[in-house]
Amino acid sequence: MARTFENPHYADNSRKTIVVDIINDDGTSVTASVGNTPDGEKDNPDWKDIKKQFKTTEIEENTKKITDAQSANVAVQLAEIRAQEAKHKNEALFAAKVEAFEIEEVSNSKNRALKAKIRKATNLVEIHAYSAAIIIESLTQPAAPKKAAPKKVAVKAKA
Repeated sequence: MARTFENPHYADNSRKTIVVDIINDDGTSVTASVGNTPDGEKDNPDWKDIKKQFKTTEIEENTKKITDAQSANVAVQLAEIRAQEAKHKNEALFAAKVEAFEIEEVSNSKNRALKAKIRKATNLVEIHAYSAAIIIESLTQPAAPKKAAPKKVAVKAKA
């Protein structure tokens, strides 16, 4: 059964193993790792066939193309992971800001500067610090006196 080899490339920097697509006569294919046997032993016939069909420079070029493509894929995956992390961080910040403004002292505060700092906060520590500052401020202010209800004055009817 005859077969052909396609896309040979070294598996690692040791260059002792070649990964290759083996195409059989019936059209089926398999990706295989082909290693040469240690010195002094009978050579692997697949290794010999690959080395006959492809020059070492061709195998090295294929290896470079594949490692470059893998590096590009890794870079894209890292960028996607960083984007997801940033998205999750922003969602958590937004939720923390909403929770901060649900605190009665914060929502009722007249201190526009601290409320603006909560809105512009870029991390949880800032949100907590500014919220705490507003709460402390509300606790140190004297309670606003309640307005007394107007007294009802009895009006005498004129006779």
